[in-house]
Amino acid sequence: MQIHTVIELARELRLSGLADALELEVKHPDQDDLPFTERLGHLFLAEKEKRHDAMLARLFKDAKLKLDAAPEELNLTKARGFEPSHMRELLKCSWVKHGWNVLISGETGTGKTWLGCCIATAAVRQAVKSKYYRVDDLLYEMALMRADGELLKFKAKLAKYNLLILDDFGVTPMAQQGKSDLLEIMDDRVGSKSTIFIGQRPYNDWHSFIDDPIIADAVMDRLSSNRYHIKLTGQSRRKKEASLDDLR
Repeated sequence: MQIHTVIELARELRLSGLADALELEVKHPDQDDLPFTERLGHLFLAEKEKRHDAMLARLFKDAKLKLDAAPEELNLTKARGFEPSHMRELLKCSWVKHGWNVLISGETGTGKTWLGCCIATAAVRQAVKSKYYRVDDLLYEMALMRADGELLKFKAKLAKYNLLILDDFGVTPMAQQGKSDLLEIMDDRVGSKSTIFIGQRPYNDWHSFIDDPIIADAVMDRLSSNRYHIKLTGQSRRKKEASLDDLR
């Protein structure tokens, strides 16, 4: 059987990684000197790597992270308000397996969303099924699903994400139904799924923001343990003096 026939057969069997590797071998015939099992191993490894890359691409597309934040670009210093050794542990994402939560707070422009997306990127790279939402958008979508009678299906889909990133928490007041929905989300995830909360409000200000003693107590109780709070400090990273040189 000729090599081009084998390549076509591999593509028919949806072994595109293996087929690509075979085509590459045709261009580099020195591979012919390798033992059969070693060549075969290289081909299957190429297929495995391509499937892994495709799986990660699907996870990133589904996660819809707001920012493309690479963990290797993170400046691990105490100047921004976090402990470098703790951050290295967070980027390993072992806490996700235990259903722990991360709270990120700080003034406007201190890099909260970037940091949250940075941690989420590290998680997705480790094949953690993740999803990003602005809190207002999530609550609005839940309201639409409720009106269409699809809320239970939507909540079941939401529960499948091992990591949920909720951004801009505390920016706008929540309606009573929104507060109840937030509690339901936390109740579905407590102890088994992880959530990253991102917002300007520090944790000790959440109770007054929720402004419903019963719901606030319930939400705070579900976050009373197994959480890590990052309080970012410093001036806004968005501030920059305008320069006419930037227009050239």
